[in-house]
Amino acid sequence: MGLKTKVLVLKRIRAGDQDLLAKVYGKGGVIDLLVRDGFLNNHRFFGLFEPFNLLEVDLSQRGGIAIPNDIGDVKFLSYLCRDFERFLWFSWISGFILKFVKYYDEKLFNLFISYMLSKSTQNTLRIKFRLDYLELSGLKPKFLEEEKHRRMLKLSDGSTSDKGDVEVSAESLNLIKKVYRAEKPQRIKIGAGALQDLETLLDLFIEHHIR
Repeated sequence: MGLKTKVLVLKRIRAGDQDLLAKVYGKGGVIDLLVRDGFLNNHRFFGLFEPFNLLEVDLSQRGGIAIPNDIGDVKFLSYLCRDFERFLWFSWISGFILKFVKYYDEKLFNLFISYMLSKSTQNTLRIKFRLDYLELSGLKPKFLEEEKHRRMLKLSDGSTSDKGDVEVSAESLNLIKKVYRAEKPQRIKIGAGALQDLETLLDLFIEHHIR
């Protein structure tokens, strides 16, 4: 027996004629998991490693590749993707994990699942999701607690000053603070252009801290 862990399937690809390679998030962070003959419909794991499914897996490490020995509990979150908006939401969260998340943390794991199961998929939640991720990672930007903002943002700690790394507007920072403090952030309406600017700013901050 190997390592037992819960994993969230982020994506899967065909490896060869009939093998399946899944990228999953669990203990060890984002790892590659090889399922021999996983694309054959008579395989015991067929259909389990669909993107977004939540699995309890017993893993072994063989030559730098994780291999599933056995599957315990399965939650077929992929079934929720019959709604296209839900599919886009799940895909966005999976993409975020693949791009930004470098380590495993149980609180982060639970955060990702809770957002996937959220009833709302409003775009404003992408801002709140990032802020919750930063807070749980110990990277809460200091501007969230500032009363007045200067014109430059320091990527090192998220504070504002007259000298920094990125020019920002007080309006943008106040919008982010509004989302952060709201009990129901999904009800806050933000225009598409402004939303993209806020997402770009937060992504710059996250990227600075995962280099």
